[in-house]
Amino acid sequence: MDNKVYRKKPSLVRHTRDSLGRELKAWKLLIQTEWKWILALVFALVMLITYTRPLPPNDVYLAVGQQGSIFETLGEKFIPYFEKEGIKLHLVYTQGSASSLADLADKGVQVNAALMVGGVAAKGKFPNLVSLGSIEYVPLWLFYRGEEFQGRGAFAHFASKRISVGVDGSAEKIIIGKLLDLYGIVLDKRDNFLKIPDTEAVQKLLDGEIDAVCLMDGIDGPNVQRLLENGDIHIANFTYAPAYVKKLPFLSTVVIPMGGLGLKDYRPKQDIQMMASTATLLVENDMHPVIQLIFLLASDKISNEVDQFFANPDFFPAYVDHSVKLSPVAKRFFESGPPAFSDSLPLWLINYASRIWFLLLGSLAIIYPLWKLFPGYRNMRSTVLITDAYTEFQGFERKLARAQTSEELQELIDELNRLEDESTEDWIVSVEMKTVFAMKGALDKIRSKATDKKNRLESPAS
Repeated sequence: MDNKVYRKKPSLVRHTRDSLGRELKAWKLLIQTEWKWILALVFALVMLITYTRPLPPNDVYLAVGQQGSIFETLGEKFIPYFEKEGIKLHLVYTQGSASSLADLADKGVQVNAALMVGGVAAKGKFPNLVSLGSIEYVPLWLFYRGEEFQGRGAFAHFASKRISVGVDGSAEKIIIGKLLDLYGIVLDKRDNFLKIPDTEAVQKLLDGEIDAVCLMDGIDGPNVQRLLENGDIHIANFTYAPAYVKKLPFLSTVVIPMGGLGLKDYRPKQDIQMMASTATLLVENDMHPVIQLIFLLASDKISNEVDQFFANPDFFPAYVDHSVKLSPVAKRFFESGPPAFSDSLPLWLINYASRIWFLLLGSLAIIYPLWKLFPGYRNMRSTVLITDAYTEFQGFERKLARAQTSEELQELIDELNRLEDESTEDWIVSVEMKTVFAMKGALDKIRSKATDKKNRLESPAS
């Protein structure tokens, strides 16, 4: 008979498979024994993700003032940029900039952002809001019909005319009120100052029902364009515009150059000085950074696409109106420009990576040492298991010595079988395998003694 022992040939595949199986068993044991710590780690990870909010909301509500204004036009231009990121931008119409500001500041109103005239917000009054900068100049227009006015004091001249100054809450009413205060004229005490919505006021001026209309609007605004196309309507020249700007620093001076509206008919016949604020974008200070970034990227592209009539090229977007503090997201954008890969990767992923990189580094500083300790933990656990088993052996030997009945010996044998089964199921590091086999040899000896003693007790000869 051939008693030769055949060994399996070395196999890298088998070795890898066996090693993987032992590794999985080790992790299973770790989870079973240390589940409380693992659960705490998972909870901390969930809380981190919840706190850092990787995904932006699906809906954003932007207040754009009255219909027919430049703010409505700008708001519509933002919509495709949000759609590209899978977010729906809703335009919310209000009475004007002051109303938009009030809705934005009110947590009970479903408005997250507002396009409004800079300077309407009182400095320091809205700590829960931040600015994403301005997009373009918004001049103060005073359109009128009849003979062209060539004098210097436009406000004094038109103070007695039937003039629309905008509804309550509109930017034109607020700024006209501040300008008239410089002359000691109280706007709300004059019956000829009419509070009419912009679109209605424009139509009344075209129909000859009023003498003049004030608008705070961009040159591309539908209402402004309707009046510029009418040859019977004139634009007031604010000769003292530089002086007004000194008094109201949130305003800037802008000029419509001679012939700037049409070289064919040389409109206007002379330079027209005007005052202008800016189309400023305000948002809630806790608005998701991705939403802010979409607004900023869109503002940058819109400003480049739009032919800026009053501003120098590449001036906007810019932080012009300092009434509301600048958002940290906008500050980084203005200093460093758009983030890398913003045209090819989802913005939420780019933004999230840039926000939590320091958290990831901090986590690695904790996780890496723990990972390095894991092999030591497994070695230690193997040693503990073997030590505990040998401690139980000592107890078994004492039980064996004290056992006087067949039942006590059978109970001891069952405990030995249970320990052997457990030692087979437990994961032990390779370096301790010799100790495990030595332990099993000791177990067999105790079991053999217990079995012999049991057999002797059960033998009739005994």
